[in-house]
Amino acid sequence: MPFDGFVMKTVVEGIRNLILGQHVRNIYLYDKVIYFSFDKGDLKISLNPNYSHVSFTDHIVREPEKHPFVELLRSRIRGGMVTELTTNGYERTMIMKLRKFDEIGERHEYEIYFDIMGKHSNAVLVENGLIVDAYKRIETRIRKISPGEPFVLFTSEKLSIDEVTLEKLTNALYRFQNKQRMISEFIYSTIQGFSKITAEEILFRSEVEDKPLSFVSESDLGNIAKSLSSVLEEIRQKVLYIYYENEQPSDISAFRLHKYNDLKRCENVVSCINEYFDFVEKKDKLIQKRTQLLTIVNNRISSLEDVLTQIEKEREECLESDKYRKYGELIKAYSYQIPHGVDSVELFDWETNQNVAVPLEPHLSPIENSVKYFKLYNKLKKKLEGLSKREIVIKRELEYLKQLQDTIENAETLEELEEIEEEMLENDLIKKTHKKKSNKSKSEQARSEPRKYMYNGFTILVGRNNKQNDELVRKSSEHDIWLHVQGMPGAHVVIKTNGQPVDEDVLLYAAKLAAQFSKGKYSTKVPVDYTYIKYVKKPKGFKPGLVLYSNFKTLFVTTDEKFQ
Repeated sequence: MPFDGFVMKTVVEGIRNLILGQHVRNIYLYDKVIYFSFDKGDLKISLNPNYSHVSFTDHIVREPEKHPFVELLRSRIRGGMVTELTTNGYERTMIMKLRKFDEIGERHEYEIYFDIMGKHSNAVLVENGLIVDAYKRIETRIRKISPGEPFVLFTSEKLSIDEVTLEKLTNALYRFQNKQRMISEFIYSTIQGFSKITAEEILFRSEVEDKPLSFVSESDLGNIAKSLSSVLEEIRQKVLYIYYENEQPSDISAFRLHKYNDLKRCENVVSCINEYFDFVEKKDKLIQKRTQLLTIVNNRISSLEDVLTQIEKEREECLESDKYRKYGELIKAYSYQIPHGVDSVELFDWETNQNVAVPLEPHLSPIENSVKYFKLYNKLKKKLEGLSKREIVIKRELEYLKQLQDTIENAETLEELEEIEEEMLENDLIKKTHKKKSNKSKSEQARSEPRKYMYNGFTILVGRNNKQNDELVRKSSEHDIWLHVQGMPGAHVVIKTNGQPVDEDVLLYAAKLAAQFSKGKYSTKVPVDYTYIKYVKKPKGFKPGLVLYSNFKTLFVTTDEKFQ
């Protein structure tokens, strides 16, 4: 986990001087994150299992959530002064101590214990050694977190890196029962604050390969002890290292990890931790929102495909209508020859020169049987017409949904997904009552812009969602060139020509963009149609992003690696 015991201790020490002696102005909760507001900013306690951490940030809670524990904190510690902020060694537990005088002047000494441990993250309010309450009440075989219970700090038998010596390391190895376990596991199981990745860093610095404990020599242990000492010196510098992959934060540590090359050393640990977890939070929320929207769209697609299957079955039944028309005609033609009260009769069909067995209702006269078959024929004929119209509507809806599905999959930011969510609300794919109200007016809300590329002097725009696709068509000049993959969902692409001729190289570049931002991005020889904007029309009633076009030509392209 990136937020290990070393990072936590470094960050808490960085926050400590910001809030010592400060009074808690208020307490908020949003999305499993508790904010303690001070004059200088907010102490942020993320109990969200996907990005649990502590930090200090400027934050305005727009939509605070209600929670009984947060209400209790407000009643007990709001206005209280922070007297201490520390950690439990290098374990991922932060302890905040506060002093508060109540309404009658009685002094209270509170402690809040914050466990930052992924899905086991928690916050516990304690007074006089007894639990007042907790964010999550827990009762297990080894621990009980419940109001009125004595609070016992979760004890660790691990060594602190501050006190590790070769002798202690040797004794710990001797006591470690399973000697078939790897040396890396021994490190993170024996010494506070270590994870698998940071244990591997120790082995790298020691030039010791990861091997079973039974093969570890005294020389290996000596090298490991020296590496631990070098790491401790780095930790005491109270800086953080943030690492990047593809220019995005990928990891963070309190000492240098040599497995990464692209890194930044941060003297301002609070700024560093915020940079890393702001990215992690946005990425997590992006994934959650994408999954949420895709689930809605995929369920709707599945439902409509089931309807199409049912329509096909009903169409096959309707195709029997011609048979019923024939029965009616034959009965009418031979009615004088058909006896009353029979349940079937064989009649000669003059069109096929064959006898036809015609079922009859015995209680009806021949003419009444004939009328019954003509009515059934007309009913099925009308039903078939209705099914065909319904099929057209559903196929058009499916085309729109698959286009929507593609824009969701290609969305790169949470803001883009929120714009798509707004489109889904407008098209009744999401019930409006389920959408939280935004405190920003529409004029205040930032809108995403189409992706913009420059190539050989031409500007090429790529729509990020269906609304942008429509705007590209509506706002472009008639001689701009429009591109779209043929027969599959994808973004609208427009080359802004400014009346200038466009060579084949530019067309190919734009076509590859159209292929990249489509369902065909991993295929070869993707067909991409192109035409002037003046030949692209959006008929009234068409869903966002759907158009009709004519006078087009087709290019076959395969996306290059630079588009991946």
